[in-house]
Amino acid sequence: MTACMTARVTPRATFASLACSLHHLVTASVLCGMAAWAGSASAQVGVFSAVLEPLPPNGIILNGFGRNTSRPDDLLNTFPSTLASAPFFDTWNINTAAVAPGLYNFSNLTVNATGGSSFAALTFNSYDVEGVRSTFLFNINPAGTQAVGSGNFTVLASCPVITCVWIDVVGLSPVGAPWGYSGTGVATVVPEPQQWALLGAGLLGLAAAVRRRKNA
Repeated sequence: MTACMTARVTPRATFASLACSLHHLVTASVLCGMAAWAGSASAQVGVFSAVLEPLPPNGIILNGFGRNTSRPDDLLNTFPSTLASAPFFDTWNINTAAVAPGLYNFSNLTVNATGGSSFAALTFNSYDVEGVRSTFLFNINPAGTQAVGSGNFTVLASCPVITCVWIDVVGLSPVGAPWGYSGTGVATVVPEPQQWALLGAGLLGLAAAVRRRKNA
């Protein structure tokens, strides 16, 4: 079952100063455990960018998310060849400038690992206007090769820190061989309460009109 976590940053004046320290709250403990398990190996830490773009008529799509270490512009695995695998920790800052602010929902956002890499944890994170962090965790299959996540996230009109929407990916990568992961998904707008109220009123009105026609 997909789990949801939140953390509150208060007051608003402390948003910028505390946001960075909260940024990796969920996956930091996972990474520490993996580093200890890997012995003396240090984790690869990467920071990348992806984008959310409009997808007519009423969706948005995640583009540019995914690693492939066979590309010359990607980070290369430089761990000693005596190691079979090494931990990695990637953060993907999501550019949301092209989409309207609001609450959105991803349903079954799927990320697949390739080249012998595997996932330990994936999280999709966002801040809302009150500085509340929302995180939904991905379900990972037993082999660690596929992660699937569903949940709500917020897109702000403006973000006071580096990013207000991001994905953290923690896992193991093979040493000395190309590896990577990729995923894309479509998110839809979550109707606000007043929109649900208008929809409900419209349905009630339609039902009343049908009853009147039957009784006429």
